[in-house]
Amino acid sequence: MPVLFSLRPLTFCLLLFSAQLSAAQFTLEGVENELADNVRALLSIDDALERQPLPTVSRLRYLHRKAPKEIRLALEPYGYYQPTLTLRLDLEGEPERWLVAYQVEPGPQMQIRNARLVLEGEGSTDEALQQVIADSPVKPGAALRHSDYSALKSALQSRAAERGYYQAGFRSSEIRVDVAANRADIELVYATGPRARIGEIRLDPAPVSESLLRRYLPFQSGDPVNTARLIEYQRNLINSNYFADVEVRPLLDELTDAELPVAVKLTPQKRSLYQGGFGYGTDTGARMQLGLTRRWVNHQGHTLDTRLRVSQIRQQFTTSYQIPGFQPTTDRFAFNFQLEDEQSDTIDAQTLSVGGSWQKQLGDWERRLALDWQQETWTFENEEQDSTLLIPSARFSRTQADNRLNTTRGHQISFGVAAAAKSLLSDTDLLQLDVRGKRVDTLSDRWRLLTRAEVGMTLIDSVDDLPASLRFYAGGDNSVRGYDYQSLGPKGDDGEVIGGRYLVAGSVEVDYLVRDNWRVAAFVDTGNAFDNTDTELKTGAGIGARWQSPVGPVRLDFAVPLDEDGWQIHFTLGPDL
Repeated sequence: MPVLFSLRPLTFCLLLFSAQLSAAQFTLEGVENELADNVRALLSIDDALERQPLPTVSRLRYLHRKAPKEIRLALEPYGYYQPTLTLRLDLEGEPERWLVAYQVEPGPQMQIRNARLVLEGEGSTDEALQQVIADSPVKPGAALRHSDYSALKSALQSRAAERGYYQAGFRSSEIRVDVAANRADIELVYATGPRARIGEIRLDPAPVSESLLRRYLPFQSGDPVNTARLIEYQRNLINSNYFADVEVRPLLDELTDAELPVAVKLTPQKRSLYQGGFGYGTDTGARMQLGLTRRWVNHQGHTLDTRLRVSQIRQQFTTSYQIPGFQPTTDRFAFNFQLEDEQSDTIDAQTLSVGGSWQKQLGDWERRLALDWQQETWTFENEEQDSTLLIPSARFSRTQADNRLNTTRGHQISFGVAAAAKSLLSDTDLLQLDVRGKRVDTLSDRWRLLTRAEVGMTLIDSVDDLPASLRFYAGGDNSVRGYDYQSLGPKGDDGEVIGGRYLVAGSVEVDYLVRDNWRVAAFVDTGNAFDNTDTELKTGAGIGARWQSPVGPVRLDFAVPLDEDGWQIHFTLGPDL
């Protein structure tokens, strides 16, 4: 026998459920943005109307009676103590016809009449704490906002803790409101107590001497506590490359007579780092690198870095023995050894170089002084030549960027000078100077402008006496795109480029952010290497794509020379500055 189902009860249930889901209308007018958000956050009736099932009529009437107090409570933190409220509640008929309409006129915003903001104790003359008060919008005549007052209290407590006022507290903290006059008086008295001083600095055992690690200190025992300096010391030790992890921890539980011991926990790196890699560049072709870094050779923290680089045009072996200076974060001595053999379409040269250098930070500038003995053999137009030079040199460079790997604004500039003299163990007299600069500017949210310029000059009696490694060339990935690597410069009788005494090169590029980490670019490069000032500059132009990788931009460019036929593809990896 068939089983029959009636649809009428089901239909009735669906209609009842649908009625329960029908939303009553709620409107809030007169306030907007953060005021409206805070009012709705505190209004119980607004929250209740968004729930299912809907509250009963009696419940909504009760919540409606609570609304004036809740609205006033929501407006007071923003300084509105005299609002005008027009509140309408219509619960006639079906729930979908219910209406809750609130009109809120916040009224005049309360002003601060008096603001007594006082520092007491040792920190009363601390400029950092005084600056917190000076930067706060809590001032006589300003609008009263409770969030500004709370932010001031929080900032004082945070800055005091950073600067070692561990006993600080508010002796008085109140806002007195005169609703009738629509004015408020604020009193905030912060008693800092004594400022703690750095006590004993306890360093974990390490593979390098404690005396060296103490040279990384930006403070000494007895100095006032400054959390920023503790963090700086931690960063200095991590950057030393001796340690995988560093923890600089003030021992607050041992604070005695305002002296704070500091413990430094050290986790050493592995002593030796072995590296290897393969790559490709349009200037160098396929390339390979092998490296060994001895992070510490001895207890004095000396380091040894050895590299073998092999590419289709150049083979290079370098060794650098480095000694930390008196200020090891910015001061370093090195003894350098280099063997290089370059066989490109332009250069056929073998170079041996031995020397020393001193690198030091001078404010924003990095200074490198060097003295190198260089022996080089090179061949141009099937004629082999050799030279021996003792070259003192100096280079000053500065890089400033908002982000070194993904720069939106910044610049880099460097200038160098090198010399040699027959009277100082050299085969010839020469003086070489060069200036290089790069700049990145943001034009809008998506557009950037990148500019680059380079100028070089060599003073020498005869360019024939100038070794190939010291001559100027143009063309390639980081020079004039559209031309082969080092394909621009003076040419010999056989038509091969032999390099010149002078160099001028520049570039203008714009790029556009099409999506996260991807940009498209258009550029124009111009320049040349030359011996005579009437030499024509060569110009290349093109378009490219940029991918912002975790290790810096990856660039792929298509460029054409404007002075001749042909085209070039350029591929590079590395930061813009």
